[in-house]
Amino acid sequence: MWPKLPVVSISLKKRLWAIVILVVAYLVYIALGDLIPQYWKLIGFGASERSILTLGFVIILLIALSGLAAGEKLASLAIKDGLTGLFNQTYMKSRLQEEIYRSERYRYPLSLILIDLDDFKRINDKHGHATGDRVLKIFSDLLQEKVRASDISGRFGGEEFLILLPQTSCLDAASAAERIRKEVAVTPFRIGGGSDRSCQFTISLGVYSSPANGQNVDEIINLTDAALYRAKKEGKNKVVVVVR
Repeated sequence: MWPKLPVVSISLKKRLWAIVILVVAYLVYIALGDLIPQYWKLIGFGASERSILTLGFVIILLIALSGLAAGEKLASLAIKDGLTGLFNQTYMKSRLQEEIYRSERYRYPLSLILIDLDDFKRINDKHGHATGDRVLKIFSDLLQEKVRASDISGRFGGEEFLILLPQTSCLDAASAAERIRKEVAVTPFRIGGGSDRSCQFTISLGVYSSPANGQNVDEIINLTDAALYRAKKEGKNKVVVVVR
């Protein structure tokens, strides 16, 4: 079983609690001075001591906030692909496992789309790997625009991308795949080095759709990959669907 990857880690939760405690402590510190007559005099705090204490609170809070930001960045790096900003393979497999459980429990359809850029090696050979990376990033941005908010997109490795479509029928998944295929086929991807410098390519797509019936993550991915392989073998720039 693939481990569940939490978006908010335990360390991030601890930092959040630390910030909450700091803020509450400071508010109590301020409130006591306002509510209790002669409070500062009773505890022996003059104006300079109060200023130093306030500064200390601010410094500690800033340290906690900076640690929170760094922790959030590390958490994001653990589940995101560094080049495209999409989810990485590890997260996609983990999320697929969750969707399999839901599909089996509630008997709703689960669909996947596996995408491969056709002849991507030719782009790298002709324009260089830096341009190839730029094409992958531009394609991933287009992918994000074309999927629904409820769908989950990830880079599955190299020039392969995976989309999870929970509660989506075979017909709807195939229609979504065809829309993406058509959009890519007519889109010139600007690759830099001049305003008119662009390249065009096509994609092949394999679609899997079924209520999960005891299949595990690898079995479902292999079925989707087999559909993709068939699309490539039958001439590329094509959608092939497998239904179980």
